[in-house]
Order: sequence, then C-alpha cells, then structure tokens
Amino acid sequence: MDLALDKAHAVLENEIEQLASRIEAEPETVLQLAKQSLVRADQVLYPEGGIKTAILISRCYWFLMDYTQGLKAIKDAHARLNRLDTDLFLPEILHVHALQFWGQAKYYSAQQFWINALEQAALVGETVIEIESLIGLGNVWRVTNEHKLAMSTHSLAVNVANNARINWLEGKARILLARDYYLLNNYIAMLSVLDTAEEVLKHNSNATWKAEIWEYRGLALLGLERVKNAEEATLKAYDLAMKHNLFWLQTQAYINRARLELIRNNLSDAKQLLSKAEKAAKEFQDGDLLAQICYQQSAVAEKQGDFQDALESFQKYRRYSIKLLKDKTNRLGLDKARASKRQLDNRARKLINRIRRQVEFHHGEKGYSNLVSETYWWEQMVLFKSELKASTHAIILIQHDNAAYLEVCIEIAQCLCNRNDLISRLSEDRIGMLVAEKGEQAEALFQFILQTLNNYPWDRRGLTGQIPVAVLHDILSFPFTLEQLEDQEQMDSQNG
Repeated sequence: MDLALDKAHAVLENEIEQLASRIEAEPETVLQLAKQSLVRADQVLYPEGGIKTAILISRCYWFLMDYTQGLKAIKDAHARLNRLDTDLFLPEILHVHALQFWGQAKYYSAQQFWINALEQAALVGETVIEIESLIGLGNVWRVTNEHKLAMSTHSLAVNVANNARINWLEGKARILLARDYYLLNNYIAMLSVLDTAEEVLKHNSNATWKAEIWEYRGLALLGLERVKNAEEATLKAYDLAMKHNLFWLQTQAYINRARLELIRNNLSDAKQLLSKAEKAAKEFQDGDLLAQICYQQSAVAEKQGDFQDALESFQKYRRYSIKLLKDKTNRLGLDKARASKRQLDNRARKLINRIRRQVEFHHGEKGYSNLVSETYWWEQMVLFKSELKASTHAIILIQHDNAAYLEVCIEIAQCLCNRNDLISRLSEDRIGMLVAEKGEQAEALFQFILQTLNNYPWDRRGLTGQIPVAVLHDILSFPFTLEQLEDQEQMDSQNG
C-alpha cells in the first residue's frame, strides 16, 4: 500500500512540474489540468502535492487576471499548509498572495504580503522569492510615487540576483530599475543598466523583456536627444512587439516614434502615428497610454498652429489624467492595509537595509572593522546619549541618493575612524558615523571629512553628479530613532 502511494505521489509530483513549465504559455489549459491534479492529490493523501497544486492554480488565475479566484486558491494553499507542521511553502504562498493584491491594485496589502514573503524567504534562504519580493516592493513604491525608494530597492534586487547568478531575475530587476531611472530623468544610468540586462538575458526566450529593453533604450536616447539612435531602438522595439503580438508595447512604440517625428518637426507623420496609437490603446482601455497620447497630440497640434485641436486634445489628456488619479485614489482608499502604510514602510525599509548589508557590505573576509548594523548603531548612540553632559561622542551624517556614492563614503569613513568609532548605513540615502570625539576635536574631524568629500576624485569612480552632503550633530539633541530623524529633517526643510 505504501509503495503504491509513493508511486502515485511521484507521478503527481512529475505532473505538477510539467504543468508549472507551461503556465505562462497556456494558463487556461494548465488551470483545468491543475484542478484535476488537486483532486488526485487529496485522493492519494498527498498534502504537499495539494499545496503545490493550489499555488499553481492561483498562479494560473493571476495570468488570466482573475484575481478574486486567485486569492481564493492561494488562501486554500495557505489553509492546507497550516494543517502541516512545516513552513516549506510559506514564502511562495505569501508572494503569490501579494501578486493577487497587486493585480487588484491593492498596493498596501500587496506590500504587506511582500514584506512577510521577504522576511520568510531570507530566513530559509529561498533566494528566488527574496528577489521577487524585493521587485514587488520596488514596484509598490514606484506606483505610489516613491521613485527613489523604488530605485534603491530594485538596485538591491539586481545585486542579490547577480550574487546568486540568477540571470533571468537579474534581467527582470534591471528592466524595472531602468524604468525607475527614467522616472528620475537619469537617462545615462538607464542605458548602462539596459546594456547589462540585455547581456544577462541573451539566452532567455522572454520576448516581452527583450522588447522592453529596446523600448526603454529608445526612451533614454530620446531623453538625451540622440535622435538617430533613438529611432533605431524604437523601431527595434516596434518590430519585436509586432512579431510577438505585444499590444501594449506596440502602442508605446507608436508614441515613441511620434515623439521622434515631433523632434524632427515631421508633424503629419507624428499625427498619423499618434492616431494609430490612440486606436490601439482604446482597444484595451489603457487610460495611462491614452493620457500620454492625448498630451502628444496636443503638442503636435500646437506646433501645426491648430490651437482648437490642441486645446481639445489637452482637455482629453486632463480627463484621462484626472480619471486615472481618481481611480487610483479610490483603490487606495478601499485597501484595508492603507491605515498602516507608515508601519509597513518602516518594516520594509528595515528588512531591506538588513539584506543590503548582507549583500553590499561584504567587502572581503573581514569586512570593514567599524561597520556595524543599524540596530547596533542606534543602541550604542542611545547608550552614549544617556551619559548626558559626560558623553564624549558626536554624530556625523553623510547623505546621497546614489548608493555608489555612499559606498565610497564608507571607504573614506573607515580610513578616518579609530577603534571606538562606529559606521552604519542608516537608510537608503544616509550613512551615520558615531565618533568618539566632541567639541573642537569633533568639529576638526568634520571639517576634514568635508574637505575630503570636496577633493575626492569622484569622476574616477564614474560618479559625476552632486557630491554627498555631510552634517555634524550634537549627540544630546540627536533624535532617538530614524523615524524621528526623518520627521525632524522634514520639518527643518519646511521651515527653510
């Protein structure tokens, strides 16, 4: 009897594996077969097979955009898991749960589940789910207009995937990172990220990713006004979109080509391309694309001197934009997790910083001797702060939006620290130095750091933007937590 059951389990396991490999290409077929597999898993008393099949069913519904049924299926998987004494499938269940909420545009609920998935995946070493959760969290921050947070999170996903040599996930994360850079108007960084994405995905068959690489490359080149190169990239994206029936990308390619013709002052060609884009976008009711199209139509009509048409197109753009904003506001208002947004953000940041330390700060076998976790740094800061006037410490904060600059700042800080000083990455854009100096000695060290930051050859590290900003703080007036520090900085900026 046991032998027969083992054989039935093995057959079912093989069946589930084969179905999983077909899910993206044939979600409807796989869904029907997976439902039959779920019945058989229960019949042959194979609970693990039942969990795997329920997850598979939920993923099918996600590809079919039936998120309500997808949630029911993943809740069934979770209930089945709770009946077993194992957390083996928990990270994936939490991740798929987040995907369904993402599909429903319940972004804070999705964020909540991706935080939990990331935590569980990091605990048990499920690197794929860890990276997918980082990608998901980055996407949540992008759609809620936290573009710098999205960029730093997707950048971390790239680093984790690169360290684990998971090329397809590194490529996926890089494409999303390029999108973040586009929203931050950093077109040069986009091109670099996309070149590497193309390299790591060269043996991957995902046509959408390859078309997206060319689409974002075209957008970056348009932003840099490299018209000829932008045209080549845009046409390549269009050809791939047509070949593989990628309707959204076809429409985006029409818009990009129209922008090119507008730059060249070929107004009739631009108008024709935008008409094609509008027709395509209306077929699948994409308000975001329609808003972009109407805005470009207004610009073309204005250049043609047809001010009535320009006004009408701009009014359509406003209608689409306002409707998008209202829909988004309504969806966020209906999201039950919205009330805990701040707590979710803080949990996500702490977890991401912990993972970042593991990935970015592993410099050789010993690492930097003065570099410590943010938790330890804050604990020691509070301890020294409690000494009141007897305290012999000061705090120097160094800030920059780009992680590459902060990496260099950590190297500089390590060179200047003595054995009693502590360095920590306190947030995505901030390093804290807790130095065993006060008064004139602390001021002298601070001035030397300022001078070093000013004189450092940043361009030799490929860094050509604004240099990092350093600030000296008295430990007695320094806040007790990162949240208090951020609130204080926000108030200071508002008060000028």
